[in-house]
Amino acid sequence: MQRIFFDRLVACIQNSSEAIVRQWIDHLISDTTTATVAASDLKRFEIRALELLANLGEWINYDKDKTDVGRRYAQEGIGLFKMGIPLCEGIRGLILLKRTIWLYVMYEMPLDTVIELNELRELNDRMSLFFDRAEYYFIRGFMEEMSRKMQQIWKLNDDDTDKVFFGRSFYKRNQMAA
Repeated sequence: MQRIFFDRLVACIQNSSEAIVRQWIDHLISDTTTATVAASDLKRFEIRALELLANLGEWINYDKDKTDVGRRYAQEGIGLFKMGIPLCEGIRGLILLKRTIWLYVMYEMPLDTVIELNELRELNDRMSLFFDRAEYYFIRGFMEEMSRKMQQIWKLNDDDTDKVFFGRSFYKRNQMAA
């Protein structure tokens, strides 16, 4: 079955990426839950968001290898930790980006048929799956970098940080490559 409207939805997002990212940056600046995001951080976030939207069709493809999402967003989490931005604010930023994209599509792409509504639902499903995976790996990368920093500052070993980070967790056995 052809996904003409679905492809138009993705193209709308990609072609409107600058407007979407501007709206998102405005949300980051005005949202009290992202208060530690500094003006100097905004350009980096803008570039990353534009990269994401430029390749959105690839990122939300069901055939996209999960390890690609894992590598990319674990690195983003590591970067956020190094910038000194709290994890909760980074996650809030991802939530705001997803919401900004969704609202943009809802206002810019009127629906005329049930088929279009179904394709809009599919876009929402794919975006939700992608952002859920991105958030998971983002958190994981952030926590692994925090563990490395704790080991460095307090001269802890892996067993010590594993006790702090939920000793029964997969982190000890399955650390992602940085």
